[in-house]
Amino acid sequence: MIHPKYAYSLNGEHYSGSYSTRDEALAAAIDAAQRGEVTPQTVYVARRVAADPKASGHARAVLANMSARARDEFGDASYLAGLSRQQIENLDKSLELVIRGWLEHNELIPVFSKVEAIGQYPVPNSFTQQAEDDSLEVHEIGVAGD
Repeated sequence: MIHPKYAYSLNGEHYSGSYSTRDEALAAAIDAAQRGEVTPQTVYVARRVAADPKASGHARAVLANMSARARDEFGDASYLAGLSRQQIENLDKSLELVIRGWLEHNELIPVFSKVEAIGQYPVPNSFTQQAEDDSLEVHEIGVAGD
């Protein structure tokens, strides 16, 4: 089982990161929002969906190509005719394994993704931090005298 990954966005369009949980992505989003020059009022967290490498569903096209080539070369139109659904499905599964293996071996597995299940969350107000120089802090109200 593949565990989902989550990403965040400060503008609802461009997503960053790959986090194990929605809560981790939300914490990173709020941190990034509060560190920015302008703090957005809302951040977005979404589930990443890995791209489908389109390695399945090629059996019928391969069989049609093989049949057409045999017909062109030998004039036989019956080659690979009448295959059962199970035979075609078995070929498709085998082709998918080979194609995926080839993609992995050649480092061609897609690295892009899309996002879904987008949640919108308010950014909490950030509190200004206490000044490091305590001399700027007011301790008593009154008249200063010498």
